[in-house]
Amino acid sequence: MKLYYSLYFLFSAVFVFSQKTIPDKEEAFGKCKIGSCKVARSIAIAEKHLELDRIEDAQKWLDYSKKMLLKCPNDKQQYLINSLQSELFYYSGLFQFGLHESQKAIKLATFTRDSLHLSNAFLLEGINWFEMGKIPKAEKSFHKAKKYFPVTYHINYKRYQINKEYIYNNIAQLKIKIQQLDSAHFYNKQAYNFAKKLKDIRCIANVERTFGELFLKKNQQDSAEFYFKKSIITSLNGAIYDTALLGYGNLIESGSGNPKTDHYYFEKGQEIINRHNVNASFQKLFYEQSFNKFQSVNNPILLLSIQDKLLRIEKNINKNGNFHTQNITDQYINSEKKLLLSKINQLDKEKNIKILQLLATIFFGLILMLIIVIIRRKNRLQKKILDQKNEISKDLHDDIGSELSSILINANLLKNYDPNEKQKILIDKISNTSSEISQRLNAFIWSLNADNNNVQNFTEYVKQYAYKFFDGTEIKLLFSDDIDAISNRILNGNSRKNLFFSIKEALNNTVKHADATKVIFTISSIDKKGVLITIKDNGKGIQEENKFGNGLINIKKRITHLKGNVKIQSDNGLKISIEIYF
Repeated sequence: MKLYYSLYFLFSAVFVFSQKTIPDKEEAFGKCKIGSCKVARSIAIAEKHLELDRIEDAQKWLDYSKKMLLKCPNDKQQYLINSLQSELFYYSGLFQFGLHESQKAIKLATFTRDSLHLSNAFLLEGINWFEMGKIPKAEKSFHKAKKYFPVTYHINYKRYQINKEYIYNNIAQLKIKIQQLDSAHFYNKQAYNFAKKLKDIRCIANVERTFGELFLKKNQQDSAEFYFKKSIITSLNGAIYDTALLGYGNLIESGSGNPKTDHYYFEKGQEIINRHNVNASFQKLFYEQSFNKFQSVNNPILLLSIQDKLLRIEKNINKNGNFHTQNITDQYINSEKKLLLSKINQLDKEKNIKILQLLATIFFGLILMLIIVIIRRKNRLQKKILDQKNEISKDLHDDIGSELSSILINANLLKNYDPNEKQKILIDKISNTSSEISQRLNAFIWSLNADNNNVQNFTEYVKQYAYKFFDGTEIKLLFSDDIDAISNRILNGNSRKNLFFSIKEALNNTVKHADATKVIFTISSIDKKGVLITIKDNGKGIQEENKFGNGLINIKKRITHLKGNVKIQSDNGLKISIEIYF
C-alpha cells in the first residue's frame, strides 16, 4: 500500500480547525482591516477547504495568502503557507514540488526555532521522500520528526497539533513496507500506548488497522481480521469514516474468499461513501482493493460498476493534478513575463545610458585637454612643494635639531658645576623643554618624510618610542602587533602626526596619573579596512579630579579630526581604544 494512502489520516487528524464553517470563516476574513489578519484568515479558509477535500478552492485561497504576504512578510505565516502548499502538492501527486515546499518549511522552522513546526515539516518531507521511492531518506526524516517533537508545548492556534502516536505509527508503516516486521510491531505498540493515553480515537483506529496489516504480512489471517474489524468499530464509534472505509477494503482484500462476506463488506463500504464525505484517495483505494478481489468472481456488472467509479475518481484526481500543474505553469509564465519586462526595461536603460555615455564622451573629450594641462601644472607645483618640504625637513634636522641638541647637552653639563636649588630647577626646565621640543621636532620631521607613510613604518616608530618612553620607569611595557593585512596601507603625514601625539598623550597619562606597573600596547588591523590601537594599564583608572583632563580631551579632538573613534574605559585600570579607517 502506498504511504500516500496509509499516512493521509495524519493530516486529516491533526488540523487544529475551529468549528466554524467556511461561510463563517469568510465572514471573519471580510472583517480584517490589516494584511496580517487577511493572511491568517485566508490560510484558515484554505485549510478548511483541504479538510473537505476541495483542493482547487484550497489552492486559490492559498495563492491569495501568498500575494498578501508579499505586502506584510511574516516568517511564521510563511511557514504555514509552505507546509500547506506541500500537502496540496502531495495530494495531487506532485511529490517533487511537495518535497521542495516541505524543505522550505524546515528552513523557516529552524530559523524561528519552533520545534513543533520543525517536527511537522520533517514529517512532510518524509512522506514525499517515501512516494519518490527514497526509503532511507524518508526514514531519516521520520526519525528527525520524532527527535524534534517538543516535550511540552502550548497551542492557541497552529498549523498542526500532532502527538507522538502519529510519528510512531508512521515509522511503523514504513517498517512494514521494508519488511522489518518486529521493528514495525515495536513502533506501532508505542503508538497504541500513546494514543490510548491521550484517548485519540482516530489514531487508535489507524494503529489497530496497522496491526491488521502487520499480522497480514506475517500470514496470521485471524489476527489480521480481528484488528481490521476492531479498527472499523473504533472508527465508526468516533465518526471517522475514511479510516472505517479503509478497514472494509482491508477485509475484502485479505478475506477468506467467501463471496457473500466480501460482498457484505463491499456494501458497507459503499454505504459509507454514499452517506459521508470521504476523500477521493480513500475511495480509490477501497475500489482498487474490491476490484482486485472481485475479478475472480463471475460478476461482470459489478466489475464494470467498480471500474466506472475508479475512472471517475481518477479523473477527479487528475483534474486536481492538472490544476496544480497549470497553477505552477502560470506562476512560471508570470515569472518569465516579469523577467522579460525587466530585461526590456534594462535594455531601454542601457540604450539611454549609451546615449548619455556618447554625450558624456564628447563633453569630457572637450575638457580632457584642459584637465591634462591642470594636472601637469598641479604635478609641477606638487613637485616643487615636495622639494621645499624636503628642504625644510633637512634644515630643521640639520640646523634647529643640532642647536636644540647643543642646548640639551649644555644644560646637562651645567649640572656638573654644583648649581644651587633655583639654578637646578631652571636647568631642569631648560633640559625638559629642549627634550620636548626636540622630540616634537623629530615627530614633525618624521611626519613630513613620505618614506614613513605606511602602517608598518608607523608601528615600528611608535614601538621604539614607547620602549624608550618607559625606559627608566617602573612600568613594564608589553607591546604586540597584528598588522600583516594592512602593513602596506598608507597613513598620510597628518594622520601619522595626530595618531602619534594621541599615543603620546595616552602614555604620558599613564606615567603621570595612573600609578600603574604594567601597560599593554597593541596595534592591529580592522578587517583590512582600518587600524585599531589599544593602550591599557593596570592603574587606578579615571579619578574624579582628572576625569576631564586635557590629555584625554586632546586625544578625542585629534581622532575626531581624523574621523576616527575613541573609546575610553575605566575598569581595573584605564583602557583607551582608537579606531582609524583608511
